[in-house]
Amino acid sequence: MESLTETAPLIERSALVKDLVRCLRDDTRSGALVVGGAGTGKTAVVKAVIRELGPRSHIIRLTATPAMAAVPFGALAPYLSRLPDRELDSYAAVVEAMAGSLKSEAERPLFVVDDAHCLDHGTVRQLAQAAATGAAGILVACRPGPMIPEEFLSLWDDGIIAKFDLAPLSRTGTHQLCEQVLRADVSPWVSALFHDAADGNPLMLMSLIQHARSSGALGFRHGVWFLLANPDMAQVPAADVVDRQLRSMTPEEKTAATIVALAGPLSLAQILRISGPKAVDALDTAGIIAVSAGHDRLVRPASPIVGEIIRHRVPAGRSSALRSSVLSFPSARAAVPGAALNRLRWSLDCGVEIPPVQLLHAAVAANTALDPVTAARAAGAIRDVRFLSEARIQLAYSNFILGHPEAAVASLESAQPLRAGRSSYLAALLAARIGSATPARRLRADAGNPPPGSVLALEPPFSVEPPSVDSLALPAVPSTQPSILDPEEQLRDGAAAAGLAAELMSRTWDSRFLGAGTGLRELIESAGTNPEIRVPAVSRLAELLTAQGRLRTGLRLDGEAWNGARSASVALPLVYEDLVVRHCLNLIRAGDWDGLGQVLDDYAAREPGRLLYSGGMLHLMRGYSRLRQGRMRESLAEVRLGVEELTIADPLNLLPFAHAVAAYAAAAVERHREAGQHSLAYRLSDYREPTTLRLLAEAYCLAADPGDGPDGNSARALAQLADEALREGLRGVETDIRRLAFRSGDTSGAEALALSSSAVDGPEARLLESYARAVSACDAADLIGISDDALNGGHGLLALEAAQQAERILADDPDRWRLTAVQRRVHHRLVEAGMSAQLELVHNDHGAALTPREAEVLELVSGGATNGEIATALCVSQRTVEGHLSRIFAKLGVGRRADLLDLGTPHP
Repeated sequence: MESLTETAPLIERSALVKDLVRCLRDDTRSGALVVGGAGTGKTAVVKAVIRELGPRSHIIRLTATPAMAAVPFGALAPYLSRLPDRELDSYAAVVEAMAGSLKSEAERPLFVVDDAHCLDHGTVRQLAQAAATGAAGILVACRPGPMIPEEFLSLWDDGIIAKFDLAPLSRTGTHQLCEQVLRADVSPWVSALFHDAADGNPLMLMSLIQHARSSGALGFRHGVWFLLANPDMAQVPAADVVDRQLRSMTPEEKTAATIVALAGPLSLAQILRISGPKAVDALDTAGIIAVSAGHDRLVRPASPIVGEIIRHRVPAGRSSALRSSVLSFPSARAAVPGAALNRLRWSLDCGVEIPPVQLLHAAVAANTALDPVTAARAAGAIRDVRFLSEARIQLAYSNFILGHPEAAVASLESAQPLRAGRSSYLAALLAARIGSATPARRLRADAGNPPPGSVLALEPPFSVEPPSVDSLALPAVPSTQPSILDPEEQLRDGAAAAGLAAELMSRTWDSRFLGAGTGLRELIESAGTNPEIRVPAVSRLAELLTAQGRLRTGLRLDGEAWNGARSASVALPLVYEDLVVRHCLNLIRAGDWDGLGQVLDDYAAREPGRLLYSGGMLHLMRGYSRLRQGRMRESLAEVRLGVEELTIADPLNLLPFAHAVAAYAAAAVERHREAGQHSLAYRLSDYREPTTLRLLAEAYCLAADPGDGPDGNSARALAQLADEALREGLRGVETDIRRLAFRSGDTSGAEALALSSSAVDGPEARLLESYARAVSACDAADLIGISDDALNGGHGLLALEAAQQAERILADDPDRWRLTAVQRRVHHRLVEAGMSAQLELVHNDHGAALTPREAEVLELVSGGATNGEIATALCVSQRTVEGHLSRIFAKLGVGRRADLLDLGTPHP
């Protein structure tokens, strides 16, 4: 195992090495004590210090091992080679020989000892005395706690030597270690998962990296390492270190360590029923267990890797015997996260018959935690026919999360028939993801309540009551808007609410968003205080409202849903991840970049075990936010990672949207081949989520690859998509699409953009409306002011667009200083947005077809009409005529009015 740590560079240890070298060169001190647990890199640090001290230092290496600890002065024997062997047992002879040897040294020696906790007591006393008298210096590395020799601690207390503690690597340090070992970029979720598994221990990390790579759990894709599957942590090469520690334990210590690994986390009071405080302290010091601080004092394995190694070393017979003793423990006062699933796995390993109710609850909990392997194991163990339908639904979820949709559909089919209730609701949620109509088949035929005593009867499972309907401030439903529900389907109890929820979730809402809003409102009213139905419905309605441009109302609902999700801990598979996605989309629409970053960072920090299946979601949301800010290169880098992660695992069906975002970001930074690849991948996919952004995703691909439009006309295709969004009532989406067309050079849609943005809430929408009208009027001065206002308001992308439009308008202005000033503004906007100074978001109109109105203006100009005469003839203002002329100049590539006089009537 030393070879593993030797290949690990001194990540997050460089400052420590410098401090140690400075301390050892300080004449006022006699050495240093380096303290760290097993595998923290003590040996590597000591070797680095020796290299820094250089060959001129008089260094004497002493070897300390458990075997030599039983030999008096065993570690000093090589240094005292002149002392006859018969006198090594004489303390006085050793002291005299030691003093004589030190006096004969030309310069003060430095004794270096690794694993100083293995030194015999006599050697410790001699080294401590040499350091205290200044006859020699010492550099000793030792394990923490009681294993530190008291003589060395006394030297530290007296200020004679310094003490340095080695902490585990941080997440950043773990990422650096992964990249250095794998010699390439590494997905941040790989390092996050590995950091959590090894608790930042460098030795365990090195071992886990090597094992994951050799076993195929790590995969190399497009220059980046990704996690393809969870590695078998019990088989890491460093397992032999834990094995040696287990062999050296007392029976009491080994029993405590085994129970913690099999059943932990446990309370300290529970552990002390089978083990004394001394054994617990020894395990804590040895880095086998960790005891939390505070009132609860929970005991768990020092890291998941250590727990898995110990778990797999327990013989079956001993495991069953230990389980019997654990069953006698008094129950903990509060549920400990992770303990229930740990004990379930233990019981299944022992072949114990577990009540189907517990198995079903465990399957739901495991799927909700994105642990599909454990969920499948629990659900597969259910044999009671009363619970088979619910078990098969959980098997379907497990298969779907694992990326086996065909098996998921088969499990859903085998679960039929379903009663209207929680089961049908869960099945409908999954069927909507898969695209199967199976769960909705028999809902109307069997709409009774769940059977009495069923574990899944639709009782609210949480004590926290969500907000009332009134507090949600739901917008009124227009009386002219028909309900999608029959009157007899109005809800009066929880089971009926679940039946309605199942029906709603199994429907496809394309082109029926007004109906979706009506159904969701009715569902929220009917769900009462049940968070499992209410919270997802409120979240979905909030996303719909923000897509419709009703930002204030949507954000208010989104806040209620997000707070409800976090307080009620909605225990439905994949629903929490759905809530995260919708919350992020709403924050992106609101331009709350700090809030978005906090949500994504908190999820990654609190849920590292989920990242194998949800990491792509986080990359996509961060990348999409970068795109909305105009930081295109950062967006592309993030979404590339998202695409790869979602290709590996995509239980939320986000990959098509990720391809669309990547296509547009790649085109924006002129990586057109990559943009075309993502655009093609999008068109070959089956788009599902986010439902409200399907049209926008299509628009991103059109804007990225203009040749994809009908007859190669992307402007017309974008206009058609915007009109479709308008018909569906998605004014926010419509505005985004018209803005894309605007960037592509189709400024003829300025009035349509101004109109759509006027229907959208928020300060950015007001600036966007002014921007569109300023472009329509070719008012460069107004555009420059809008650019400044947008930048001050945090809307960097709009600031850039307005500046580039002003630059386009002033391209032929005789006052060149105005053009230069605007170009300088454009450059600054690009730099401030973190983009290339050559990025062109706004394209010119040269070569584009004239609109019918522009054709009329050109015909009148070619006939010799003045601007005033044209304004009168067309019933518009002279300023509008000037705007039309500016666009005509740009499209025809002319710079003077006289150049238009010889042109015939054009065809639009």
